[in-house]
Amino acid sequence: MRRALLSFQPYLNTRKIKDPVFHVSLNPDPSDKLTDAQLTEIAREYMERMGFGDQPYYVFKHRDIDREHIHIVSVRLRDDGSIISDSQDRPRSKAILQSIERKYGLRPAVKGQEQREFDTARRVEYGRDNLKQQMKSAVRLLAEQYRFGSITEYRTLLNLYNVDLEERKGEADGKRWNGIVYTATDERGKWVGTPIKSSALTPKGGYNFLQKQIAKNDADIKSEQIKGPIRGTVARAMHRARTQGEFVRLLKADGIDAVFRQNAAGRITGATFVDHRTKTVLNGSRFGKSYSANVFQELFNNPHADRASLLPKLTAPAPATPRQQAAEPPKPQRSETSVPPRVVPPVGRTAELPPKSAPIPPQQTEKIHTEPRGLSPQPRPAQPASRGIGESLFRAAGDLLGQLAEDGPMSQEEFEAMRQNLSRKRKRRRRYGVK
Repeated sequence: MRRALLSFQPYLNTRKIKDPVFHVSLNPDPSDKLTDAQLTEIAREYMERMGFGDQPYYVFKHRDIDREHIHIVSVRLRDDGSIISDSQDRPRSKAILQSIERKYGLRPAVKGQEQREFDTARRVEYGRDNLKQQMKSAVRLLAEQYRFGSITEYRTLLNLYNVDLEERKGEADGKRWNGIVYTATDERGKWVGTPIKSSALTPKGGYNFLQKQIAKNDADIKSEQIKGPIRGTVARAMHRARTQGEFVRLLKADGIDAVFRQNAAGRITGATFVDHRTKTVLNGSRFGKSYSANVFQELFNNPHADRASLLPKLTAPAPATPRQQAAEPPKPQRSETSVPPRVVPPVGRTAELPPKSAPIPPQQTEKIHTEPRGLSPQPRPAQPASRGIGESLFRAAGDLLGQLAEDGPMSQEEFEAMRQNLSRKRKRRRRYGVK
């Protein structure tokens, strides 16, 4: 990574411009199986035709989302100080990529879907390539995208994606420390593979980062605007369901995963609800006494239970907030033939990893996202609309290089110093109102 940054430095030193970095992401359809040699040739042809054939550039292949894709990073300044213009970048890029799609027989981009590329966590599959990268992607994306109010709730979310965590505490030199260890799991929740410390996986899975996320999520977790609609959906499913399996199916049809924990005797000891529509994780205890483990135990395991006294009162559903209306996708059709989740007793750990009550993973976890198609460049959704692919690419490239550097030899301090040096000119111009 250090060599990559230093190779750009002579070009960046030739003169001052607003957006010196070129960054593009090329995303073939998942059904298009391309070799590294083909991806390299596509990148070379694309950069030649975009006018960057004589520039230094790096191509990174990513597997952190469902589709395998490549990022290309270069600089707009030539070695003589002249500038490669970003005028008409977008239409030129589109025409070039359509030509490349035809040449390689790739699935073309679907009109209207080019902008809908979102990082989406996928279930970890033990035995598939690069287990560590799979875990890193799942841990990072889930920690960033979902709201949870405790590490236990975050752990339940991870379990849906075949990842588990163990919180470690200790004392060294008179100072107490806290740490997190992650491991992959199989479909029954059993640990497989070698546990990995969060510091060796991703900073966004570390204890300090999770505590900051929990503090940031606190107001939303307690808000009735967030909690109320989820509680109402759970209450209606409780009234309709006669078995635990039926209850789980009803909620899944509404985009909510219900995860029950049981002890060795099969008694329900807890329930957690993961709402994929609002990306919120809530333990049943946050809803009130009517949603406690004892209530679910009686409802689903005691045929003589007094349901009328146990069931929560139903209230009219509150109108959805604008945020919920925008985030909520169309509800899938309910299927009465879906297979309920298996009831799995807790799995024992080794002496080093003490036993814990294992959650019951669903038979299948739905991925709530829209899959775009085609090779079109995919701008990051959080960035503002741009004049072309080159607009705001300095920030995009900085984020990309920062993420890639997590596994490289460069320290965070070194990277930040390099990044600040490259951005100082741009910040100075902005401070004085220079466009």
